[in-house]
Amino acid sequence: MIAVCVSGITGPEYEKVLELQRKVFPYDFFFQQWEGYPEPNVSNCLYTPEPKWDYHVMEDVKVKPDCDIFRRYTKKPDGKMYRKKKLYTQLKHSANQQIAHAHLVESLPEKYKTIIRLRFDTLVSTKVDFAPYVKLAEEGWVIGFHGGREKGDNPGPIHKFEEQPQNLEPWRIWDHIQFHPRDRLKNVLEMKEKQELNGSEWGWYQIYAYQSSNMKYKNVFGGESIVKWTKQPLQWNTF
Repeated sequence: MIAVCVSGITGPEYEKVLELQRKVFPYDFFFQQWEGYPEPNVSNCLYTPEPKWDYHVMEDVKVKPDCDIFRRYTKKPDGKMYRKKKLYTQLKHSANQQIAHAHLVESLPEKYKTIIRLRFDTLVSTKVDFAPYVKLAEEGWVIGFHGGREKGDNPGPIHKFEEQPQNLEPWRIWDHIQFHPRDRLKNVLEMKEKQELNGSEWGWYQIYAYQSSNMKYKNVFGGESIVKWTKQPLQWNTF
């Protein structure tokens, strides 16, 4: 069976976002939220303590991604995260998303073998067919989706798919939407305890591919956008 797992922190329009997601994915929905934040108006919500980090998941992490983008962020003294203090702080806990998803999936009944991961701010397209990628996930693949960021803001979710070669962004699996077999989400909390867990797209690659040497994954451009990258006010009839 397929479960849709939505995690993160809710924004002001999350209920409309979820309504859109339910139109596209007709499966059972489950949710996760950190304790201490406003509780979303949903059922099946898991509340967990927000993680505490004793290392910076990019500066101090013990498993360094072999990725030029990662090096551009972390190179001292002029890497991107050192030039932007706010970004440096944000990236310290950028593996919160991996922890949240791991907790939520672990809480699911065993009958759910295929997982669709969404965020509370993922705007999904109603004009593309996700079914072939769901089938791939059922066959053992991980698929990550990303809508990009166009100058002037995206008008809405990108109503097309463009599969990307793996060598375009090595050591990264995109994360606005993910389809994955449940059994490829392993050892997340253990990696955190060992200070080995990366954040952002690097952390997803580490979890789904690097630790098992399983290269059955795809990055796909399109099919979605996120709220903050989409032209405001949101035009719901265009999605």
